[in-house]
Amino acid sequence: MDTSILTVLNKIGEVAQFAVAEYQRLQDVDKQVDDLCSKLEFLMAMIQVAEEGNRIKRDELVRVWVNHLRSAVFQAEDIADEYFQEVYQSRPGFERKQARRCPCIPCFNLSEVPVRYDLAGQIKELLGRLDDIQNNKLLNMRPRMDGALDNNIQAIDKPTIGTMVVEGRVDAAVGFDGYIKSIINLLLEDKGSTVVVVTGESGIGKSTAARAVLGDRTVNRSFDICVWVCLPAKSRVDKYLDQIWKQSDEQTHHGCGRSEFKQVLAKMKFLVVLDGMDSMDELTGVLRELPGGAKGSRIVVTTQLPDEEIKQRRSGVTTVEVKSLEQADCVEFLDKVFSGRCRRVYKENQDKFVDKIYKISGGLPLAVVLLGGLLYFKDHETQWNEVFDLLESYARKRLIKRLLTVSYATMPTILKSCFLYFAAMPPNVPLDLKKLHRLWSAEGIAESESGGGFTENEVLARCLRVLVSRGLVERMEDGTKICIHQSVHGFAKEIAHETGFMESDSKFGIRGASTVRGLSIHNYVDRVIRIDKENCFPKLRTLLGDFAEDSITEVAHAKRGLRKSRLEFLRHSKFLRVVDLHGVKLGTLPDSIGDMIHLRYLGLRSCCLMDLPPSVAKLLNLETLDITDNQVQSIVDEFWKIKKLKHVLAEKLTLPLSAASMDLVTELETLQGVRLSSQWTQENCPIKNMAKIFSLAVVGATAACVRLLAKALEEKRALHHLKIAGDRIPLLRSSRYQPLQYLQLDGKILSDEGAAQSYHTRRPITASRIVLRSSCMSQELLGRFLSQPIVNELELLDNSFTDLKLLLQGDAFKYLKKLKLGNLKELEELVIGESAVPNLMTLEIFGCPKLKKIQGLKNLEQLKNLFFFDMPEIVAQLEAVDKELSGKIKHYIVKALTWTARPEG
Repeated sequence: MDTSILTVLNKIGEVAQFAVAEYQRLQDVDKQVDDLCSKLEFLMAMIQVAEEGNRIKRDELVRVWVNHLRSAVFQAEDIADEYFQEVYQSRPGFERKQARRCPCIPCFNLSEVPVRYDLAGQIKELLGRLDDIQNNKLLNMRPRMDGALDNNIQAIDKPTIGTMVVEGRVDAAVGFDGYIKSIINLLLEDKGSTVVVVTGESGIGKSTAARAVLGDRTVNRSFDICVWVCLPAKSRVDKYLDQIWKQSDEQTHHGCGRSEFKQVLAKMKFLVVLDGMDSMDELTGVLRELPGGAKGSRIVVTTQLPDEEIKQRRSGVTTVEVKSLEQADCVEFLDKVFSGRCRRVYKENQDKFVDKIYKISGGLPLAVVLLGGLLYFKDHETQWNEVFDLLESYARKRLIKRLLTVSYATMPTILKSCFLYFAAMPPNVPLDLKKLHRLWSAEGIAESESGGGFTENEVLARCLRVLVSRGLVERMEDGTKICIHQSVHGFAKEIAHETGFMESDSKFGIRGASTVRGLSIHNYVDRVIRIDKENCFPKLRTLLGDFAEDSITEVAHAKRGLRKSRLEFLRHSKFLRVVDLHGVKLGTLPDSIGDMIHLRYLGLRSCCLMDLPPSVAKLLNLETLDITDNQVQSIVDEFWKIKKLKHVLAEKLTLPLSAASMDLVTELETLQGVRLSSQWTQENCPIKNMAKIFSLAVVGATAACVRLLAKALEEKRALHHLKIAGDRIPLLRSSRYQPLQYLQLDGKILSDEGAAQSYHTRRPITASRIVLRSSCMSQELLGRFLSQPIVNELELLDNSFTDLKLLLQGDAFKYLKKLKLGNLKELEELVIGESAVPNLMTLEIFGCPKLKKIQGLKNLEQLKNLFFFDMPEIVAQLEAVDKELSGKIKHYIVKALTWTARPEG
């Protein structure tokens, strides 16, 4: 009996020892995952070395080695993400620490045992695989191909983003003067062709020439409207018409609906530029739908299509072919392109380098820009020669691809990620910079750049400036948009596919869907996601989609029987970090969306979307929620407890009634399209805790809410953009000294006569650009509102001013450059005091039927543009008094759908 007991006890002891050993092994998974995350960073550097070390000749062995290494990196990332996903599901309160490091967890739940067994086996296998790859002796690659260097100067170097000094560059339409004059003459000829087609190869400068034509003062004043339209390939014809409609309304304020737009356009003398129309069917469809317009209307088309093909399909077409720059023009072009650190080298060695640069570029403007970008950070002659030698070694490649290959190879790792992200965007189409920054942040791109003392936003802004300096992307409009050239986009798309960074398609029928990690869908015909249940994306991290959705009005008319997408396939993609869908017809989201703990960016811009499931509150790593262009008005209160939330963009989103529900939201930088709670007080208003708030837009505000808001914003030094819409808005005053960049108030502004004396000692909140709508302000109240000489742009719209006379005097307007007066029904007289507005350059007036007198325009020495709408008496008065002013006036007559511009001269 004793022996039996002893045997049992021995067995129990063995089992206990085995259990302890197994527990320790499972516990080690935490340490193994941490080691794996650390090794990932090292492996990414090894990929960089591999790609960099064989620029001259990439043989098959290196290609296979790099692919195996990249596959191992992806596998390591999958294991790490799987670990955090499973731990979160067993412990809902678990959060992943910054930089995706594994936290030290002293214990684990029994439910995690099977997962940890599986992960332990995967990690052991992967670590062995990585050791084999790293110890591969077949490859003897140098860490950098420097060549023979003098004075230890590195020729082909890749400095970190933090060390790159970006001084800015100026590109100009140099060498296109002849083409620009030819196009302008064709547009202004009395019997000229209705359609002018600008042809030439990609990168030749067709769009540059067309932009210069559109910006020409004579052209601009000779047409009622001048419209620029550039849409992604395969866009529907009605989307082109929508763009023309919107831009014409902005220029003429006709206010007609979409249904009667064609009737209005038919009576206007218009100039429409269709940029990048490389599909004959698409071009034919747009030209067929556009009305003829008034006499002299013109359409300019930039395309790579052969002019013979266009003339066969469309009669009465005149073509202008743009060709490469001659060497003399190329020299002038180089003087503009070569800036920054490389300019000194170019000037000192101009005679030596001009022939070589022209030989390499062939006079193709895009090639010159890319070469200038490649040399931008090279400030020594030896570095230039090394670049030229390297380019010659790639002579077998086509010109643009050769330049882009070298440019890509010499980028820092973080810059490569930023550049390849443009593969997911449509080419030639302006992209919003703020949105791009939010996407890059959610992808964790800035996390790879450590040190330097820069914030995440500063790192990403610097990345963008470097891409612009390299000529890879171009800033558009007022600097808030960015676009990528079609040829550069094609290269980025090819590399993104080759490296597994991003796949692009018009539908979801991607081959090898089980391994896709980034997916970009652009479909401008079908607005419903159709995807087989079997075709899921288990490894997907990024999903970007752009669809051609109907407007809210069109959706409302077709509400019955409207087919919508539910995105059920997303439940198979548990590693998703970014989801951004625009235009897709969304019904509801699956409740399983809350299980995607890695999700940082959720963009659902769909006019069909009505609500969000409560499970969105479980997205503990969410940074951005973009639900603009839809009908979502509320979110579960727990959502506002997400600590990492930075940006919320909506239309009419109601905030929680209890301030306690938002006390944890301290990282918010953007809060747009929200309604404040009437139950908040000065003591518990959560906006007081938002020290990082940069942009705030409030709708449906009451007077009490606005007063509460003004008090909460007093110490918000980071605030730059403020928009408030409501029925009654008190005159905002604050103790903060720093003005805003942008302030928009939509609603009646109340006087502060009954306020306490201490309130009057504060400064009125002001900004460099102010837009007032329906403000009903008197001259006296406007004077108090604009008491500080800060304003550069001022718009008084929709009865925002109610007195009979508007007087601009004193110092408040001394920095004003643009003044817009619109729909001021009571205004009879505008008086501009002497020296009161010395810097005004543009004055625009419309919708002011009683305005009969304008005094003081002769005091505006800097005035360049005067826009009047349906004001023949004022125009005649000004022209009679001052002939010099007549050359600055553009007058639209808008009555009974009769649209004519005042003739020249």
